[in-house]
This record gives sequence, structure tokens and C-alpha cells, in this order.
Amino acid sequence: MIRLLSEQDYSTWIELAKEVEPLFGPMSDSREFQEGIKNCIQKNNAFGINDQNGNITGIIALDRDNNEIVWLAVGKKYRGNKYGDKLVKKAIEELKRNGDIYVQTFSKKIEEGKSARSIYEKNGFIDFKDAGKNPADIETVIMVKK
Repeated sequence: MIRLLSEQDYSTWIELAKEVEPLFGPMSDSREFQEGIKNCIQKNNAFGINDQNGNITGIIALDRDNNEIVWLAVGKKYRGNKYGDKLVKKAIEELKRNGDIYVQTFSKKIEEGKSARSIYEKNGFIDFKDAGKNPADIETVIMVKK
């Protein structure tokens, strides 16, 4: 089940951020990141997907002003269950009426990013432009869905 995140989900989001920091860079201790996720929650721009026991397995965050997916992560123990794909479909549903949708993700060269790229590609995103290295020093690109 996909649902809007609430303030009660803040600590779960921080824990998920800690798990993916090796690929994204430092987040959980960053005041800017903490304020950003609080803002996403308050503006109804963050969605979580629950497993059958009600645990949040993944989170996606949107920037509606820029028509962009700004954050996507699925917990390691939940990967391979199509949770990421379902969250991306939800984001597309939320953003599609505003035109092209953008996301920054891993470049084709990054082995650890292949599953994320495949989710975006399967949902119609294509590479748009190079985006340099992220805070974890990993090469990224901007993808677009027309």
C-alpha cells in the first residue's frame, strides 16, 4: 500500500537514509536534509510503501514546483519486490499533468545503480544530461520522462 508520509514517519525516513548513504552521500545528520524531508512531509510530497505488516519498505519524494523526483530509496531487505517500481509509478501519476518529469540518478557506468536505472527506464525515462558526481562521489545523470 502506498500512502502519504506523516510526521510519525520521520524517524523511519532517517533510518532509510542512513542505509543508503554509501550511494547518496551524507544525509541523516544533515540539517538541510532533515528540514527537506520535514518540508516534503508537510507539503504532501512524500510517499511510502508498506509491506503486508505495515512496515515502510521504501520512500519517494517529489518536488512539484520543478516536476522532479528528488529522492527514492527502498530498504535493502525489501528490494526485488517491485516496491521501487510502484513508487515511481505513483510519482509519475502525481507529476504527469505538469509536463516533463526529471530525476537525478546513477550514470550507466555505476554497477550499484543499475536497478534504480532500470526502474526509471522501464517507466519511460531516458538520459537527458550529465549531472556530475553526487555527495558520495558517484557519477550521476539527469533522466527525463517526456
